[in-house]
Amino acid sequence: MTPKGKNTGKGKRDLVGPLLTGIYMLFLFLGVAIFVKTVIIQVKPLVKPEYEKFFRPKEVTRDIIPTRGRILTCDGRPLAITVPYYDIYMDCTVRKQEFINRDEKELERYLVRKAKAEKNGRSFTDTLKRDGAKAEALWQRNADTLSHELAALFGNRTADEYLKLILKGREGWTKADGSWAGETNLLIMKNVDLQTVNTLKTFHLFRDGSFKGGYKEEKHDERIYPYDTLARRTIGTMRANSQRGLEFSFDQFLHGKDGYEELRISEHGKYVHDYAKKWRAAEDGLDVRTTLNIDFQGIADRALRRQIDQDPLIRGGIAVILEVETGAVRAMVNLVRDTIPGSPLRERDNLVLRQRGEQGSVMKTVTLTSLVEDGLVRLDQRIETNGGRIPGNPHIPVDDHVRGMRDISVIHGLEISSNYVYARLAQMYYGSNPQRYYDHIFAYGLGTTFDFDIEGLAKPEVHTPGSKYYNGSTLLTNAYGYGISITPLHLAMFYNAIANKGRMMKPYLVEDLEKDGKVVRKFGPAFMNNICSEATADTVTRALRAVVTSGTGASHLAKAKLHIAGKTGTARAVLMRDEHPNPTDPYVDKYGRRKFQGTFVGFFPVENPKYTLLITVYSYPSHSNYYGGDKPARAYREIVDQIYAIDEGWSETVQRGSIVPEMDLPYRDNPEGRIPDLKGLGLSDALWEAESRGLRCSYSGSGHVRIQKPAAGAVAHEGDIIEITLR
Repeated sequence: MTPKGKNTGKGKRDLVGPLLTGIYMLFLFLGVAIFVKTVIIQVKPLVKPEYEKFFRPKEVTRDIIPTRGRILTCDGRPLAITVPYYDIYMDCTVRKQEFINRDEKELERYLVRKAKAEKNGRSFTDTLKRDGAKAEALWQRNADTLSHELAALFGNRTADEYLKLILKGREGWTKADGSWAGETNLLIMKNVDLQTVNTLKTFHLFRDGSFKGGYKEEKHDERIYPYDTLARRTIGTMRANSQRGLEFSFDQFLHGKDGYEELRISEHGKYVHDYAKKWRAAEDGLDVRTTLNIDFQGIADRALRRQIDQDPLIRGGIAVILEVETGAVRAMVNLVRDTIPGSPLRERDNLVLRQRGEQGSVMKTVTLTSLVEDGLVRLDQRIETNGGRIPGNPHIPVDDHVRGMRDISVIHGLEISSNYVYARLAQMYYGSNPQRYYDHIFAYGLGTTFDFDIEGLAKPEVHTPGSKYYNGSTLLTNAYGYGISITPLHLAMFYNAIANKGRMMKPYLVEDLEKDGKVVRKFGPAFMNNICSEATADTVTRALRAVVTSGTGASHLAKAKLHIAGKTGTARAVLMRDEHPNPTDPYVDKYGRRKFQGTFVGFFPVENPKYTLLITVYSYPSHSNYYGGDKPARAYREIVDQIYAIDEGWSETVQRGSIVPEMDLPYRDNPEGRIPDLKGLGLSDALWEAESRGLRCSYSGSGHVRIQKPAAGAVAHEGDIIEITLR
């Protein structure tokens, strides 16, 4: 029993429990509050999003552009490649502030030493070295040397001009707020190649890098075409305002796959790769190997230019070479002037694919093939001429070719290109069932389009029986080349099938896609159908050979190095609606002029056809005719002879003791004692033409000869100089 009035500590013990409970609850509350606040911070940032950018380091996402794939010839030579180029700049202010600060600190130390000496009563003999001023003077001497090096390398400015720009940029100017600023990005030169960049990095100041010498470079890729304008329309472009050709059609393969990387600002204020963030490397584009033979392309380009460049009334010309067995396009030339006659010929538009039109007499071969395949005629079969008039159809013009003849054979009708013969044959054998004729047209691929490797192939236009524009004369005019509109590529494909014994191969331009030389995807030949029997193809070939030996193609093609089978064609072109005043005659403008196209298409050598070649020239509105047996045939002969010369399978080996024949140049009339015509030639050919006559050349530019002085035909004396300009 506790004595009364004595304190035992029980009251104190009763207070401990509630106190501990309160402390426990306080810490529990604080713990819960901290946990809740942590969750809130994780879910909802404390800083508003609009202010967050001021508290975080600036981050940038940069796209990594892959290297574009190459476009190659059939033997791997580059037609289009991507090359890195550099824009060179100079920071003229580099180290200037460092030199100024060096002198200021040295001056402060100098004044302190001087004051201390004077305070202690000692004499002061130290001198102010001014190391910063000496370093600045050395920098400017190096800048002078750099100016001489830049002037010698580029030649666009003198050394004094370069030095003046550098020193002016180093002196700088005063901003509106009174601070000083100099030229930190003085442009030295744009579009410099890697070899020149390596040379620049050996120059004074530039060899010290960007922080000490002020050297800066900005890299960008440029698309380069090593063969200049050859096949440029076929190769195409992929610019923002010009997307066409292989560059456009195969862009998804050539471009590759873009990459990206996250950048952050480094302690030096530069953006560097942030390895803590996601990134993806770029995947370079695939190479596209084409079927083009650049030697054939050059031969065809030069031959065509020689024939049409000097005639200002010729709007353009095309040439396409197909390999008979496969349908591979070995050359595709598209030379076109703009709307002004006489303007330069350029690869402006792909007429081979786009120039749909009536082809003229070259379509008579289509009619002959149909008649022979159906067993309706023989080449020696004769038909009455009827004075060149089609019985019962006065709308067909009279054919003067057969006037004075009683009858004519089918093959001779092709030799002299008689419209009457083939209109009459169509009337005789297909007049009661014209659909039979048009079934052949579509079987030959002349009534439909097909997938080609580049965009722009126009769809043929054929008016069949029962259609809106079909009438009683349509079959007959179709039979000799009018009323059916097709592209030159369709026509070349048909003749190629005749050369291939009736097997029609689809023309193609791309062999495969490659990655580092390994084939990723193969394209290659594609068989379309058999358009006729082998016997029919042989019969038609015999008729086409007769055109060259004794018909309209004989004067320029009979003596070619290889035997040719083919057909001439001359056609009037339909004028635009605003060009012709007479709605019933769409071929004549208000001045009585017409647009003509002349074509020669065939294959060689006849004994074992290897190549099909089509050449067409197009005129502006003119009073002159342009025949397929003239300029196209001349260009055809030159192309065949030069292919013969470079193809080892045809060239003859010169044995020891053999007499090398004199070079025969039948395509130019250059009499002795006269200045030769060099226009259209490449540089090496032009030099040979001149020097072989004892003349000399001075030249400028690159490409083909566009201007020459003196002009062709002027009197020449040995040692005279011909000035030529190439473009």
